[in-house]
Amino acid sequence: MKNMLYYVIMLVTLALLTVAPSVHASSPNYDITKVEIDDVEVSGTYDVERDTEIEIEVTLQGDANMTADFVDDVRIEAEIIGYEFGPISDTTPVFSVDKGITYKKILHLHIPEDIDASEVYTLRIRASDKNDDEEVTISLNIDEQRHFLNIFDIVVSPTKIMAGKPFFTKVRVENLGEKEENDIKVMVSVPELGISESGFIPELVTQIDEQEEEFFEQQSSDQIEFILRVPEDASTGVYTVQVDVIYNRGNSKITETKTISVDALPQAANVETIINPESTSKTTMVGSEVVYRIMVANLGTEKGVYSIQLDGTQWADAHVEPGFLTVLPDSTGEFRVFITPMKGVDARTYTFNARVLQGNEVVSDVILQTKVEEAEQSNAPAFKTILAVIFAVLVVVLIVLGIVVAIRKSAEDEETPNAAEGQTYYYSPKR
Repeated sequence: MKNMLYYVIMLVTLALLTVAPSVHASSPNYDITKVEIDDVEVSGTYDVERDTEIEIEVTLQGDANMTADFVDDVRIEAEIIGYEFGPISDTTPVFSVDKGITYKKILHLHIPEDIDASEVYTLRIRASDKNDDEEVTISLNIDEQRHFLNIFDIVVSPTKIMAGKPFFTKVRVENLGEKEENDIKVMVSVPELGISESGFIPELVTQIDEQEEEFFEQQSSDQIEFILRVPEDASTGVYTVQVDVIYNRGNSKITETKTISVDALPQAANVETIINPESTSKTTMVGSEVVYRIMVANLGTEKGVYSIQLDGTQWADAHVEPGFLTVLPDSTGEFRVFITPMKGVDARTYTFNARVLQGNEVVSDVILQTKVEEAEQSNAPAFKTILAVIFAVLVVVLIVLGIVVAIRKSAEDEETPNAAEGQTYYYSPKR
């Protein structure tokens, strides 16, 4: 019976400890008489949600029997004990406590979004001066919000970008709520530049579910990546990259931001340009190169740097020399466009465009044409020319041979004695 009574007393004691604030009284000059959280006087464990702020109202009573008229340099501190990543606390400015006077002080604590949920933490309220202190502890039950996603991290690379170039954004989202979330829309935008991209994270389970065996392959956090291109006409400046996460069937939304620095493209110099092609139409055959000359005249007061971009030359091997042309004020320069029709292309007239640019600005579009002839027709004149050359060479050879034969014949005639000249006749008379 005594043992039974002992256990009953122990259970009642434990129950009282869990339903009433624990008071540690050591100051003879003042007492903490009441603690309210969010206008509720706490008499037991108080439930708070992650990523919320609580207001703590502390009532402090100066003792009517304190030895001095007042106590100086008193302060009140509120602290949640046990958070892994640092202190959660707030402190009032110092004040004086007069004999028999009641004081009310307000403190605020922010409950972090990543504090472990479904656990009980200790909230310590402490009033102290240089000699004494008064302490009250309250149990806080940290609970998840029903629907609560958090943008854990945003990575933007690079953060310094030239206009017209892309940048990458990586967004990591975690589920800190008590409900699984599906079809989570993530959108990245730069409103000032009018650009945006969006995508979906299919599913995020809760952190508690992630630890369960049946959800072993499912995650409470995931990341998604985007590529956005800064417009070419963007001005130099710092712009806001906005990340929006929309979930809970579109009823919940969170937003975070980063910044990027954009450098505008170089502006066109004070250059007045005249483009003059030598010829816009030429004839060639498959495998034979044809050259178009395009003159650039700069009538401005600053130098111009030009280039040519070819469009519509898939039927030929095409290139431009030089790649970049610098023309000083009141001077001219020349591009050469080389076109060689590839084997197998049809014999017809092809049209292509030589786009002349100064920096990134289009100065002129020069329309050029190339007439490609049949290979047989193109080779006929050359074949005739070759035959004519061979014939001429043969004629020359025959003439030379005739001269050589004539010279040799003349030499042989000179070496043979004349029958009429130098012949001796002998006469024998008859007997």
